[in-house]
Amino acid sequence: MGMTCLECSPCLGDFYCLQMEINDYENDIKEKAMSIGDSKLDDLLEQLAPVILPPAEYPPADVVRDTPREDLIERIKNNAEEVGIDLTDEHWEVINFLFDFYENCCEANPTAYKGHNKYWEYIDCVRNKECTPDLEGADDNACPYGSLSRKEALKAYRVYRILVKAFKDKGGKKHLYKLFPYGPLFTIHLLAQLPRLVGDVDPHYGTAY
Repeated sequence: MGMTCLECSPCLGDFYCLQMEINDYENDIKEKAMSIGDSKLDDLLEQLAPVILPPAEYPPADVVRDTPREDLIERIKNNAEEVGIDLTDEHWEVINFLFDFYENCCEANPTAYKGHNKYWEYIDCVRNKECTPDLEGADDNACPYGSLSRKEALKAYRVYRILVKAFKDKGGKKHLYKLFPYGPLFTIHLLAQLPRLVGDVDPHYGTAY
């Protein structure tokens, strides 16, 4: 095991610490894969390096929200083909659910302010009997499995729990890991080249989310 963040010199900054932690995570997951005779993950990480930009500065949910869906899909298809991963309809169901969740159910900014145009549209609508007041984000039905704050959406385990609930009827964790043996979030972020979530690989328990 390499240097941990606690061992980093304070003068080097959080970004260096994050890089050291992620390097440790990658080494651990590689060692685990090779220890069971599985070289596919090792080859995958050699061809397609995980993005290690700080997720707090580049929130994956914000990146997904601001990127046309077709661009994300094309990127995933190209990268999956490059590393030899076949994506079925079941894979795409999970991928699109995750992107929908990022777009609709993760806090977009630190405040709840929606902008003055939205406010005045709402006020005018309230006074109009033929109009139904509707503020963006007010519909709880859009997020039946819950929503996450900006900070929570950076943590792999919190997002992973949403996936497990969403696919409970299909087997939950078992279904997700059948499709994504190296972790649904780790794999989808890798293929989409999104910043890694905090704790997406837990070397202490040999778990990848």
